[in-house]
Amino acid sequence: MKKFAGIAAMFALCTGLAVAAKAPDETKLREGMKLAGKTNGALGKKIAAKDATAAADAKALEGAFKESHKFFKKMKAADGVDWSKTATTEYAAISKAVAAGKWEDAAASHKKASATCMACHGAHREKLADGSYKVK
Repeated sequence: MKKFAGIAAMFALCTGLAVAAKAPDETKLREGMKLAGKTNGALGKKIAAKDATAAADAKALEGAFKESHKFFKKMKAADGVDWSKTATTEYAAISKAVAAGKWEDAAASHKKASATCMACHGAHREKLADGSYKVK
């Protein structure tokens, strides 16, 4: 009986490790999305004000969405991968547009990038009873 219990425990441990290895870690995604929440609105205001510091905000957001791309790729969520790619591309375009003084282009890219946030939240964000969120 002890041998069976040991085998069962080992199976449970291995199964748990296999599940943990497949499930992507939400930590970096959460950090990036908190940054995005704080920075994206400010970025829009900076673009409207033609503030050159908008380029640094766009670069930070580009990095955050590169992380979300990795997360959704590991999760095998094609829509999340696509939205992350779009956001990454648009934030990179904002940096370039700001550097070139093309504020209308920056505003258009900001609008496209922001649209990906709402789409992804609708598909992959679930509000929990305690007010926090998890990826679904």
